[in-house]
Amino acid sequence: MTFSLQDLQNLARIPRLTLINAITGFKSGNLVGSVGADGVPNLAIFSSAVHIGSAPPLLGIVTRPIDGDLKTTRHTYQNIQHSRFFTLNHVHENMVTAAHQTSASYPDGVSEFDAVGLTPQWNEGIAAPYVAEATIKMGLEYVEEYFIKANNTILIIGKVLELILPDDCLDEQGNLDLQRAGTVALSGLDTYHRTEPIVRLPYARV
Repeated sequence: MTFSLQDLQNLARIPRLTLINAITGFKSGNLVGSVGADGVPNLAIFSSAVHIGSAPPLLGIVTRPIDGDLKTTRHTYQNIQHSRFFTLNHVHENMVTAAHQTSASYPDGVSEFDAVGLTPQWNEGIAAPYVAEATIKMGLEYVEEYFIKANNTILIIGKVLELILPDDCLDEQGNLDLQRAGTVALSGLDTYHRTEPIVRLPYARV
């Protein structure tokens, strides 16, 4: 099958969203924790988390499209603007249904933690809630953002201030065993996968 740009544009909205969200392959699934000026904890699933750099440790997330006057409310973005902190929490295979439900558009004043049955965890120095049920979690401080004019999305970059891992998931070389931690992968908008390692290869040299 071959799709031209015109073919893709002619697809119905939902099939187009589903297909384009799948063509990059397997993605990470992270719950982004934040808190707004009203003190209500917010939780939203993101599949756009990306490594920016290791020294300092920087990660990025991409928002959904935001219009110029914020008529389209994006609680996560607004909350990060307010508090300057957010958390990333790996989706564990035992919390897939609850994590997926955070993609629903809950009204202002409603905490997704309460709505889906997950537990906020607060650590000193991180002004955003972790997900207590997650096994791998990161506390980040907002660093900067980049507006992407092509589709009105925003790349938010944060510095990792705290990293929480299971005791048995890290070896002396820094290899993180995501399978042991129960981390799942995402494809498309709504399909969650367990993973299985194939091989670990040495550092490539000429």
